[in-house]
Amino acid sequence: MDDREKTWHGLRAASLSIMAGVGHLYLGDKRGYAVFAFGAILVVISKLVWQPAELLYLSLAIFSAVDAYSIAKRGHGLM
Repeated sequence: MDDREKTWHGLRAASLSIMAGVGHLYLGDKRGYAVFAFGAILVVISKLVWQPAELLYLSLAIFSAVDAYSIAKRGHGLM
């Protein structure tokens, strides 16, 4: 895969990370299941119990997008 294909692959993975962890699953990374589960728990907590959990989810989604792009582009992520 050339550099341009890696960039587009990374951008697709980052855009899927609007739902935290889905970009990792797109790339075949096993950590995506844990990130997705943690993100789903944060969404449920933010809707039922604690409103500021939405900010935690937003920061998780941003970090997940950057990490997924890094995995696609360099072969290893930030975690």
